[in-house]
This record gives sequence, C-alpha cells and structure tokens, in this order.
Amino acid sequence: MMKSTFKTLLASAILTTPMLFGSVQAHDAEEASLFNRLGGPDKIRVIVEDTYHNHVTNPIIRDRFVDSDHAAVKQKVYEIFAAATGSEEIEYTGRDMKTTHRTMNINEMEFNAVVDDVMAALEKNGVGQQEKNEVLAILWSVRGDIVNPNITTQALTDSESSE
Repeated sequence: MMKSTFKTLLASAILTTPMLFGSVQAHDAEEASLFNRLGGPDKIRVIVEDTYHNHVTNPIIRDRFVDSDHAAVKQKVYEIFAAATGSEEIEYTGRDMKTTHRTMNINEMEFNAVVDDVMAALEKNGVGQQEKNEVLAILWSVRGDIVNPNITTQALTDSESSE
C-alpha cells in the first residue's frame, strides 16, 4: 500500500512538473522557480535546518551524523537543495551524489528515512503539495546514486537480530 501511494505521488510530481513549467512565460521563469516558490534563500536555510534536526534525531539514520561536521554538512545540503530547486545565485560546491555516497553503503530504509525527514521539514514550513511533489521527484531522481543496491533492508534486519 505504501509503495503504491509513493509511486502515485511520484508519478503525479513527474507528470505535473512539465505542465507547470510549460505554462510559465520566459520573463516569469525566475519568479516561478521551485527555489523561489519554496521561499528563497532564507526559507531554504530554515528547511535545511529542520531537515538536519530531523536526521540527527531519526533513529534510523542519526548514527550517520554523529562524527560529521554539522555546519559543513548543512552548508552542502543547503547548496545542493538550492541548486536543485533552481537557484541561480547559489552554487553547489560539493562532489556529485554518487561519489559522495559511494562508500556509505546506504540502504533503502535509510534513503526512505531521509526522504521522510525532508517531507516532514517541508510540511513544518507550510510548503504546498505541488512543491512537495517536485522536491520528492528531485530526491527520487538521485536515489540510484545514493542507495547501494547490494544491501537490502532484510539483510540488515537479519544481521541485527542475530547479535
């Protein structure tokens, strides 16, 4: 049921995004960017702060952040969030997603926890459904670069229960 709902939301986001942007006039393109509809740089920074707070308190992924440089991680997340949503002023200065996550061995459950945390931060900040769908589509588009396909949630569950 959850997979079906997720696929429906994803399909909706993918199908409606071109319609939305196809109707925007060239001179309105900057104003209508997802970055601006989310509230611009200040609001994106708040969303990133809330997302990061969700990550470090989420029992599924919080251990991944224990030894990290919190300020540096938040800055990179801010940059990529801004760039991916259409900011023309903010440049992402980090490595590509595949290189960044290659050795982290992130599984489906962890990726889904990250997505849930982002969605919760968007909800907390009053982001509209259309914009949430577009962010979801962006997150889903990098899933293959982040999730290690050789690690299954079941394998992790089995190894944890045998300890």
